[in-house]
Amino acid sequence: MDKNILDIYNLIQELSWFFGNQGFDGECCGDLSLVEFMAVKKIQDESNITIQEIGNSLNITKGGASKIVDRLETKGYVLRKRSSIDGRVCCVCITNKGIEVISKILERYTHYVGETLKGFEPKEIKNIKDVLEGLINSIRKQGFIKPV
Repeated sequence: MDKNILDIYNLIQELSWFFGNQGFDGECCGDLSLVEFMAVKKIQDESNITIQEIGNSLNITKGGASKIVDRLETKGYVLRKRSSIDGRVCCVCITNKGIEVISKILERYTHYVGETLKGFEPKEIKNIKDVLEGLINSIRKQGFIKPV
């Protein structure tokens, strides 16, 4: 096994640890789990997204996505609506409360990343961004996660 590959895996795992609950004193995303946060963010980014599309984007089943949407609806962050194009299709949209919570979380994480990268030159920051985008694109091409 290539030692660099193992090192990359370990570094990714450590990054995940720092961007999870432990990075914020036991609290990742307010009253949202990471998967709930990712779902609300996806719902905010896509208007009239279906539960199936949410599941596909998170690489989970439609049933799993439906349970997440149920929890988000109970918390007041999203609403289910019938599609104006096809009444048989259920779409999910974000509420004002959902927009507010996503904005707060993104502000907090953006500040966290900004502070973490404070000592880096702009060119280094761009390189980090490019490498992370390349890694995500490679994972999508391999089929490990579905394209968005």
